Amino acid sequence: MFEAVAQFIDDNVNHSIEALKKLVRIPTVAAKGEGLNETAELVEKMLQDAGLQTKIHQTTGAPVVTGWLNVSAKRTLLFYDHYDVQPAEPLELWDSPPFEPEIREGRLWGRGVADNKGDATSRIWAIKAFKETSTKLPVNIKFVIEGEEEIGSLHLPEYTEKNTDFITADGGIWEFGGAGVDGVQEAWLGLKGIFFVELEVERLSRNVHSSLACTLPSAAYRLVWALNTFRDENSRILIDGFYDNMQPLTQAELEAIEKVDLHEEEFKDIYQIDEYLNGLSGMELKKAYYGNPTCNICGITSGYQGKGSMTVLPSKASVKIDFRLVEGMHPDDIHKKLRKHLDDHGFTDVRVTYFEGYPAAKTPIDHPFVKVVEAANRRVFGDLIIHPTSPGSGPLYLFNKHVPMVSVGCSDHLGKAHSPNESISVENYRKAMHRIVAIIDEMSRW
Repeated sequence: MFEAVAQFIDDNVNHSIEALKKLVRIPTVAAKGEGLNETAELVEKMLQDAGLQTKIHQTTGAPVVTGWLNVSAKRTLLFYDHYDVQPAEPLELWDSPPFEPEIREGRLWGRGVADNKGDATSRIWAIKAFKETSTKLPVNIKFVIEGEEEIGSLHLPEYTEKNTDFITADGGIWEFGGAGVDGVQEAWLGLKGIFFVELEVERLSRNVHSSLACTLPSAAYRLVWALNTFRDENSRILIDGFYDNMQPLTQAELEAIEKVDLHEEEFKDIYQIDEYLNGLSGMELKKAYYGNPTCNICGITSGYQGKGSMTVLPSKASVKIDFRLVEGMHPDDIHKKLRKHLDDHGFTDVRVTYFEGYPAAKTPIDHPFVKVVEAANRRVFGDLIIHPTSPGSGPLYLFNKHVPMVSVGCSDHLGKAHSPNESISVENYRKAMHRIVAIIDEMSRW
C-alpha cells in the first residue's frame, strides 16, 4: 500500500533531515524563554508545506501550533509534539555545538533531535509525502505542537480547555519513543504525573565566616534536617498521607509487564551500579518502575561550591525536588501534604515554591488503537515492546479523556535526550516515517 508515498520518503530523507536541521538551529529553550515565537512560526510553515491548514494559538506562555486536514474519513489520527528543548548546558561536554546539527557515523547530533524535534519533523514529512505524491489520505489528520513541554506545559491547558473538539480523535501518537537497549522498538501507553518544587531556607542576613558556626545557625544544615524527614532508609516516602490515593497496577498491566524484559544486567553496566535501589530485581523491580511514585532531589545549592576552599557559613540554602506521581495522586493534594508535613515537623521557616505539576494518565492496554500501532510497527520494524506506562512525565492527562495515545518514535537508547551529545539514528528516523504511513493504513481499516 502507498508505494509512491514510501518511495517519496526514501528519496527525500536528506531533504527532511535538512528541514530538521533548520528547526534544530533555533535554540528553542523554554526554560529561558528563547526562540519560542520564531520556532512556532517555522513549525506552522512546515505544516503548511505538508498541505495542512494551520493556526497559531496564543497563550500567556508559548504559542500552540495546530494543523489539520479533514478528508471526511471515518477515523482521525492526532499527533502531539512539542517544539521546545532542554537547555544545552554544560556546553563543554558536547562533541559538536548543540545548535549546529551535523551527521556523524549514521547519526544526527544536536539538541532536540531526539526530544522532540526529530519526531515532530518525521511525522510532518510522512504527511507531506501524501501531498507530494497526490495520494489521498484515508484518515483525517490533526497536529497539536506546543512550546513548553520541557517546563511542565504550564500554559497548554489554556488551549486544550477551549478546544476539546479539536483534540478529540480515534487515536493519537504521543511525542516520544524509540528502540530499547536490544534494538527492539518500544511503545509507551502512559506517563506518570509530576510535582516539582523548590524548598528554601534563610537563616542569616548574609554569609559569614565559618568560625561563627559555633554560635550562628546554618541554613544548609536546617535544609538537610528537613529533607531527612522526607524518606526513610528504604526510600519509603514519609509525608503523611502521601500514598493514600495511589492506584495500583491493574491485573492486565501486571500480566503485561511480566512479559517485558527491563534488561537489568545491561543497565547495571550502563549506570555502573552493582544493584538497584533496595536490591530490587525481577517482578519487584518492574512494579517499582511502572507503579511507584518517587521523591527525588534534583539539586542542592548553598554556600561556596567553586574550586578550592572557602570557609563560609551560608545564609541561605535551597533544593529542587521532583515527585513522580502515579494514577490517583494529584500534585495539588501532595502540595498541601508537603506543607503540612514541614509544619508538623517544626520547619515552618522552610519556604515552598510550586513550579509545575500534573497528574498521571494512561491508555488502557487492551484498547484497539494499541493493536493498530502494534500491527503497523510489525510491518516496518518487527517486534514491539509495550509498556503500560513510562516512569517519566508529560501532559497526557489533558488528552486522555479525548483520544487514546501511544508513544512511538525515532529515538533509541543511545539518544541521550536531556543530556549533552543528543542524537538520533538516521535509519530509525527514516523507518519512523514509514511506520506513520503504516499506522495511517492500519487505522483506515480499523
